[in-house]
Amino acid sequence: MRFLLLNTGGTISSVSSSKGKRPELTSADLLRRTQPVNSKYTIESLDILQRDSTDIGPKEWRQLAHKIVEADRHEDYDAYIVLHGTDTMAYTAAALSFLLRDFPKTVFMTGAQRSADEPDFDGSENIGDAIVAALEMSTDYAGVFLVFAGKIIHGCHAVKTDTRDFEAFSSIGAPSVAEVKEDKLTSLCKTWHAKLTERRRISNRLYNLDQEHFPIDPLDPHVLVIQMTPGLDPQLLPQLARGSWPLRALILESFGSGGIPVSPRDYYPYLKELINDGVLVILGTQVLSKDEDLTRYEVGQRTEGLGLIAQGGLCTEAAVAKAMWILPQARDRAMLAALYQEDFAFEHPMLSEGC
Repeated sequence: MRFLLLNTGGTISSVSSSKGKRPELTSADLLRRTQPVNSKYTIESLDILQRDSTDIGPKEWRQLAHKIVEADRHEDYDAYIVLHGTDTMAYTAAALSFLLRDFPKTVFMTGAQRSADEPDFDGSENIGDAIVAALEMSTDYAGVFLVFAGKIIHGCHAVKTDTRDFEAFSSIGAPSVAEVKEDKLTSLCKTWHAKLTERRRISNRLYNLDQEHFPIDPLDPHVLVIQMTPGLDPQLLPQLARGSWPLRALILESFGSGGIPVSPRDYYPYLKELINDGVLVILGTQVLSKDEDLTRYEVGQRTEGLGLIAQGGLCTEAAVAKAMWILPQARDRAMLAALYQEDFAFEHPMLSEGC
């Protein structure tokens, strides 16, 4: 098997300097630090960026997707491993899940919580786990996955939940796909297996029809997330659409299962004004499980008829990436709503039964 390792920077590539840690190591440097898993593969490397992940956004997501598709067109690698900083890795994984939804190969993202010059550097182990995942999954599956501390998480369900612990990521809204233990794939979720093998079969057929013109869709970055706090003045909401930055979509993370305050400040007329200005308003919850239910309380039921769209249990990272992806595709608000509610990349919540 042949794999391509693509480096974008982040902690895994960083070393200490007088101004703090900064990415300097190349993908070849990091491969030399990684113990080979076995002799069943060869791996080549490509350095795309050397950035802290806070400096990686929609432009770089499309650039990365282009590089993967271009490499596949010319070299036909069996799988792709992307090194990335952890702070925005989940956003990139979600975005790539939409941009590469019909790509018939596996893409594995990984990184590190400790820099390469620290004694407890975890990057080499994470790269090794990503190689194991590629060896075991690249024949039958298609999709984007985050591999970290032995967990394999689907790209639309990864959320960073710890800034220092080695187990930095959790799977929200769906079970983990599998785990890596002692250089072997374990705890494979049967439900994910069925979905991902079917995706491989369908995407293989589509990809083989026209490899030369695999599209990397445009993204609209004019998406904002606001987490509601007690006392937040709703009068600011319509102003968001009238500044120099053309807001196209607002993800409003409300309280509990989706309640919107009505007293002493009523949010509803201001939300309606924002929607009338053409902004797509997605209503979710700031609770990590993202299990909003707008019908549970009176303050949630009042949203009916406003034109809001429920976040649908998507984690924030997936909701942001999906909004950026659907905005350029829709002619009007009705089409936006229809696109948001459709499941394109297994972003919708999934029960743990069968895993």
